Amino acid sequence: MKGTPLTEQTYNYIVENFAVEEAMLLQLMQKRAEEAGIPMIMISEEQAKFLGFFLKAIRAKRVLDIGTLFGYSAAIMAKAIGTDGEVVTLEFEPLHANAARANFKHLGLQNISLLQGPAIDHMKTMKDGIFDFIMIDADKPNYSLYLKESLRLIKDGGVIAGDNALAWGKIANMHLPVYDPDYVSATAMQQFNREFAADKSMFSCIVPVGDGLAMGYVKKS
Repeated sequence: MKGTPLTEQTYNYIVENFAVEEAMLLQLMQKRAEEAGIPMIMISEEQAKFLGFFLKAIRAKRVLDIGTLFGYSAAIMAKAIGTDGEVVTLEFEPLHANAARANFKHLGLQNISLLQGPAIDHMKTMKDGIFDFIMIDADKPNYSLYLKESLRLIKDGGVIAGDNALAWGKIANMHLPVYDPDYVSATAMQQFNREFAADKSMFSCIVPVGDGLAMGYVKKS
């Protein structure tokens, strides 16, 4: 049997009953982002709740967030891991980084370290095996590079996740026309998913929340 399609009514039911705090946090953080002229690109509220739930379940304490934007994912994860944990979040655009820092300060979140600049450059300076969980949610053409570095940075028994694994409903279209506005990103996600599924060090799946999360449990030995 196929999964139950997520209608607007069902989605609203999930948020209204299980993701109220996540929805309120998003509204609060969006306001500052909109004032700064930052695009409203972020994980959905029910996806945020799933991330928080998952991080609590695996008792994650060190998290890497690749792609900050205005900081919603980082804030969700920082709240989930607690004040004795740390989220390291990477953002290329200075405007986005500044808005995120303002959001974190306003929320009183002191367990987030934001590094501005090319994510792959920052990742290459980090030690092996230091993160319990890594979230990839940035520029799609570089997902494969982020995955390669993530496999080095994740702890044995840690989990790597890649957002937009369903590519806005276009992931299964292997004949996407080049004039499609999502062609570059969608084809990059197709390549990423192939590499993700084929990697023998990971036990992987796609969780159909939001636009889909590719998730891999990493076993290094």
